[in-house]
Amino acid sequence: MFMFRNCAVLLVIGSICCLLYGLFNLHVEVEPNACRMTYMFGEPMFAKVGVKGGDEYPNYGLYYYYEGLRQPLDPLKRRMTGAPVIFVPGNAGSYKQVRSLASVALRKAMSDDAGLHLDYYTIDYDEELSALYGGYLPRQRSYLKLCIRTILSIYEGRAEQPSIVLIGHSMGGKLAQSVLVDPSIGQHINTIVSISTPLDQPVLNLDAQLEGFYGQTDAVLAKLRTATVPTVTTNVCDSLHQRPPSVQRMASQDSSARLDNVLLISTGGGNRDLLVRPGLTSSRFNDLHAMTSAIPRVSLSCDHLSAVWCLQFMQAINRFLFSIAYVREDRSSIAFGTNKQRNLQSALATFVKPRRRQQSTVRFGAAGNWHEERRLVINKYFSNGLKGIFFDLIGLQRQERYRKMAIEALNVDDEDWLFGCSAQEHNQTGQLYCERATSLMHLVQRLPNEDRDPRSIAILDLHNLRKTYVQWSHVLVRLPPSAKRIGYNLDIYDPRERVTDIKMPRWYTMAKLPLINETLQGTLHQRLRVAEMVDPYQSIRVIVEPLQCISAEYRVTARICVPWAAGFERFQTLKSFDQKPQLYVNVPTLVPRHYNTTLNPVTLDLYLDPTCRYRISYEYSYSSALSRLILEFYGWLPAHLVCVLLIVLRKQVETFHEVGTFRSLRPYVGYLQYTSLYVVTACRLLKKLIITSRLLPEPESLDYSINVSIVIHCAAIALSLLATLGTWLALTLYGNAFYRLALRITRLSQPTSNVMLSIMTHLPITFGILTIATAMGTCSGVGLLLAFVFYFLMLSNAYKDYLEDFLWQKAANLVRGKPAAVAAEEPNAEEEALETKQEQQPEEEEPEPCVGLQNFSFHVTLLLMLLVQLLLNAPSSLAWVRSRRHGIDLPDPSLYPSIVVMASLSLLLQLRAPQKCQGYWMLSLVFYLLAGVVLLYCQAAIYRLTYVIAGAFALLSVHQSLWILWRRLSSPQI
Repeated sequence: MFMFRNCAVLLVIGSICCLLYGLFNLHVEVEPNACRMTYMFGEPMFAKVGVKGGDEYPNYGLYYYYEGLRQPLDPLKRRMTGAPVIFVPGNAGSYKQVRSLASVALRKAMSDDAGLHLDYYTIDYDEELSALYGGYLPRQRSYLKLCIRTILSIYEGRAEQPSIVLIGHSMGGKLAQSVLVDPSIGQHINTIVSISTPLDQPVLNLDAQLEGFYGQTDAVLAKLRTATVPTVTTNVCDSLHQRPPSVQRMASQDSSARLDNVLLISTGGGNRDLLVRPGLTSSRFNDLHAMTSAIPRVSLSCDHLSAVWCLQFMQAINRFLFSIAYVREDRSSIAFGTNKQRNLQSALATFVKPRRRQQSTVRFGAAGNWHEERRLVINKYFSNGLKGIFFDLIGLQRQERYRKMAIEALNVDDEDWLFGCSAQEHNQTGQLYCERATSLMHLVQRLPNEDRDPRSIAILDLHNLRKTYVQWSHVLVRLPPSAKRIGYNLDIYDPRERVTDIKMPRWYTMAKLPLINETLQGTLHQRLRVAEMVDPYQSIRVIVEPLQCISAEYRVTARICVPWAAGFERFQTLKSFDQKPQLYVNVPTLVPRHYNTTLNPVTLDLYLDPTCRYRISYEYSYSSALSRLILEFYGWLPAHLVCVLLIVLRKQVETFHEVGTFRSLRPYVGYLQYTSLYVVTACRLLKKLIITSRLLPEPESLDYSINVSIVIHCAAIALSLLATLGTWLALTLYGNAFYRLALRITRLSQPTSNVMLSIMTHLPITFGILTIATAMGTCSGVGLLLAFVFYFLMLSNAYKDYLEDFLWQKAANLVRGKPAAVAAEEPNAEEEALETKQEQQPEEEEPEPCVGLQNFSFHVTLLLMLLVQLLLNAPSSLAWVRSRRHGIDLPDPSLYPSIVVMASLSLLLQLRAPQKCQGYWMLSLVFYLLAGVVLLYCQAAIYRLTYVIAGAFALLSVHQSLWILWRRLSSPQI
């Protein structure tokens, strides 16, 4: 047991060090912000649009965006001819965030030959914190519906039924998705584009209304829309271009559900977005998902705020909207096309890969500069450009083991440069040429290369080409005339030599593991397949070290593909050995159950600079793994902290120190424990038992490694100890400062506050009456704040009085000339007389235990639990403060648990709890069960902690009340 205790102490210290290290390295994967600012070319103007029925929402508004016009514009009185787009802001978002999107659209409309243009509308939600308080969301959704109906009325004179595009940022994307619950609204929605939106689950589940909003939306969409979920056979990494499952579904069957006609597109910001992690930005109801780092012509990571002003991203969204818009036949207005398959192809061309016509045949003839190459490795550049077209024929007939061909072109822009053909010999010159050639551009992927030469690459299977196109003899590379440096690289290789399979290193593997000691000169493509990478926090760092390069500058483009997560393809460009961030491989979501990562591993494709030779190695990245652990699981910390406090409280309720001893002064009694670690491990087994038996509600489906739970729990143990010591210092050193702060907040005079504090100390039931009345008259957070302040001051005064008496007693012993230890051993005359009197009694009296407010460790724990309850109610309290300005009544999700806490606390103070009584073993058992409930049901659903804390307070008060009642009823019989 002693050894286990030491191990537990080391585990707690190690866990808190790990979390601090991860917090310090939180930006280890964050790229520099490469977004270009979007500038307006005219003064941004917002015309308010009257919304029918909008009087119920005095703090909301609908606006139309325009620029440069001096005269005010009213869309209700003007004929609007553009295609309508509504921007829905998110958590604390402003309606003015539409400026970048709308301004880019205005500039694009000026240069559009077809006369296409868009009408951008935006909604003002008063910058409400909708991600923290779910009570906002039903109101915001209702107002969004009114706005949609208002905009439909503006365009209702058209021959065809108008359709609207919704663009939602952050929680605005979830609001846009939620309006599909109403079929009368859903039939008018053409496309929804969500930007950095937590679609299927919130970032933090802080109240029941937030969870209910998500649950209601998902339940209705499950009935009205086809869902796509990964299976054990899903693998989106089979080809260079990811084919979303929604495209495969549409190709195999017609859309049958009522809402399948709505195109849903989601986008994620990538590693720069620390608020909404990438794994939350996709939905099973989506048709397409893309990360900004993989979107063509964007190829960068956006943080949560820059996602609404990043010029490259705004241009991509507007390119898509213009591609699905068309001019009506009567040339009267612009509308969005309603053919979903055509719109989805446009979305793929914009967000995944530019559209290429397959199997298009091109006629060339013998004219031009034709060459034939039979080498396996070719690096051909024209530094000064080309004046004419250059043709290179690459023979398909190779040795059987050379099955793969990697070929890339530099600076060819959007030209068709790769073909397959059957070469023939010219009658006069004898040179080989192709009369006709078939384009292979649908196999070409454009790689991000920042501001350097654009790279376009294709990985061809020579065996399949020869088998499919028997008549072909060559692959043709066509380089167009150019004034810039232009060229191509070729690498024909045996795929067995270029594919390396590894397993995810264990967390205790600290060594750097070699992959390739040295690549061959001219190597263009190298693939690394990582098996057993299943958790989002796991991460490896891949080190690509250039050994020798022909030129000083080089570039390596890495493509990371997760086989079960469509749309999470990620690109990164390496330009130097020590650049930041370095190359990390990890997954955005947990692997599906029963998924075989050995057959379908995570894939890392390295597109190397062929002018260099490299050494490639890898290692387990502690900085990345720990930073990802914090980003993924910081929401579990409140549940584990409450679990620790319950286990500590279980120990404290049955521990009573003697009055006047040093032990009675210690506030950390019970906190130096490791018993709660048993609860963590027991809950893993209990969860399987509950799922199998189905006797209780199914626990949260958090199938992560137990290592995560142990690290978070040990951090909670350390946090509870620090909170206790901080509370003790505040009680002893800063009680007066908090008292003055409380006077300033409550605006009470010092005599009045002294009277109230005295009344509550001697008659604590008034404490409950005052705080409960305040909670019911305002909100639960205000009542809890008042309860916390008064409880803190009562405990501070009691502790100071007790400490003063304790010191006076010790000083009196010193004045008598005897140290405390000697005075305790050698009693004086009074003590001898007292002992003589006690000898005459039949039994010796027990030492006086610390009860009531003298049991400081017990009340410090209750104070911390009250503080947790207060913090959990902070979002609803902020919502109540903001809503007072407009006279809006918002629901208070934690009112009843808070009333239970305040009533129980006042009763405990009235009964001078804790009293030394019987039945604590039963209470201890119940606290164990509550700690298990916390870990099984409250790690993701944080709001449920309020009910657990209320239950703990209620159990304590009931136990103490029953004991005192039983003692009073049985006292006459003694």
